[in-house]
Amino acid sequence: MVLRGISIRPPGRPGRRGVMTVTTIQYENWRNVAAARVEFSPGINVLWGMNAQGKSNILEGIYFFARGRSFRGVRERELVRFGEPFAKASLSFRRDGYADDTALEAVIPETGRKKLFRNGAPLSSAAEMVGNFRAVLFTPAHLSVVTGGPAERRSFLDIALSQISADYLAWLRRGTRLLAERNALVKRAGDGEPVRREEWEVYAEGLAECGVWIASYRREYVALLSRAVERYFSGMTGGAEIPALTYRSHALPEGSDAPNPLTDPAGAGRTRPDPAPLYAKLTENREREIAAGSTLWGIHKDDVILTLNGVEARAYASQGQQRSFILSMKLGEAEIARTVGGEYPAVLLDDVFSELDENRRRYILDALSDGNAEGGEPSRQIIITSCEPDVIPGSRAGHVRFHRVEGGRVSEA
Repeated sequence: MVLRGISIRPPGRPGRRGVMTVTTIQYENWRNVAAARVEFSPGINVLWGMNAQGKSNILEGIYFFARGRSFRGVRERELVRFGEPFAKASLSFRRDGYADDTALEAVIPETGRKKLFRNGAPLSSAAEMVGNFRAVLFTPAHLSVVTGGPAERRSFLDIALSQISADYLAWLRRGTRLLAERNALVKRAGDGEPVRREEWEVYAEGLAECGVWIASYRREYVALLSRAVERYFSGMTGGAEIPALTYRSHALPEGSDAPNPLTDPAGAGRTRPDPAPLYAKLTENREREIAAGSTLWGIHKDDVILTLNGVEARAYASQGQQRSFILSMKLGEAEIARTVGGEYPAVLLDDVFSELDENRRRYILDALSDGNAEGGEPSRQIIITSCEPDVIPGSRAGHVRFHRVEGGRVSEA
């Protein structure tokens, strides 16, 4: 079924347990990396070296192909090595069941727009790249998902969902565009410019429809994630506390019915969420919005409430508990990518193990190994950056490929 031009389709093949692995990545003029080619094993890979040598830059380039942009939130021209006219990165990755590797390429000029390619064919936008290569990234900065404001948690959901559902990404892009246009409309009205009633109604209808679908995806994802977090958090900490995640939305009031488009796309095609509550807020509170100068209701105001034993983790959890919470969320993100998207994503850990004790390091590797006995090779690819090479605990160290990074140069060691 098609809903306003967006098809509700299965986001992946849930019964399939494929693995997505990076085989090689090449760089030219990428930040401090003048030229490099790195080959990865399908198991554990460690990029090690002193600080400011380029380890995170290598990881940034890999994750660029999962999102079509840098995870650091910088202007793209900052990716270009100083004094050079462009930066270039080329990623090859393998998927189980496919005869050939897939090749993605990004060329970023010092001025002008980036160019993206898939198997040599140009892509029209970064959105067209999202979903080809899937990866879960964890950096120390992700602690802000627990400690920061609602925007951090919405971003977590948007990034995770966009990789496993092209339909979610389509709704999100449409909703983002409509919100920007409606905010401009609100500002025009605030400046005294007359706005026709039909314009208000068109944007209220569009934002309400986008909002309920975006919220439906998010609410289902949070429910899946909450169950995974409870399991991982208990395994990591011994089960003394009970974590929970709850999605709060203007578009879907608590207790309202909504489809489950991730796990039941056929049902989502038959059952549409009700946009009426959000539509009413957008039409009944126009004067308040004009006074405020922006849209006050919608999915851009939603939040995920993270609790431990019923109290908010942001305010009352210790730093150790907060770190265990986000670790559990990231492990849950990887799990849902497999169960919903049908494939294990590559897992990228940027300078994370240095802040963890050996027990937590061991737990993460065990959790990512799908029950494989310690000493066995993980069932998915893990790429880790570290200042020291000896970050892998126990006998798993025998299944590691090491790369030393020094001054932007990469050598196998």
